[in-house]
Amino acid sequence: MKLCLVCSSGGHFLQLYALKEFWQDHDRFWVTFLGRDVLPLLPQEKSYDAYHPTNRNIVNLVRNLFLAFRVLKKEKPDCIISTGAGVGVPFIYAGKILGIKTVYIETLTRVNTLSLTGRLVYYVVDHFIAQWPELAKKYKKAVFGGRVL
Repeated sequence: MKLCLVCSSGGHFLQLYALKEFWQDHDRFWVTFLGRDVLPLLPQEKSYDAYHPTNRNIVNLVRNLFLAFRVLKKEKPDCIISTGAGVGVPFIYAGKILGIKTVYIETLTRVNTLSLTGRLVYYVVDHFIAQWPELAKKYKKAVFGGRVL
């Protein structure tokens, strides 16, 4: 299985990177912000640099949507996995349009309500994983998957 691992840098990246035991045995590539906090952990990984900032930045949302279609058509992953934040939205929507399975893991900081990214992808993503049982109980589609960190 080929995976597209999409996330912002910082805590979102660390949460997805913490799932290494799962993704390390699969063909994969990353889409993130290739800064000083990310590059040392991905020296041998295929990766694409996304446009940032993404928080409420319509221009970069559109740029990342075009990037998503370009990368997904080139790489042809079987599944897109994202821990957010904003960079995950265009990739999940583009993935749905292209018929790719999508998984969103809500950030650990969200105990009772969804993040903005979670709200934007909740109705289109194939699998929505919450890291808190309280959150999973509030949202019908969400499943409690345990804590990543």
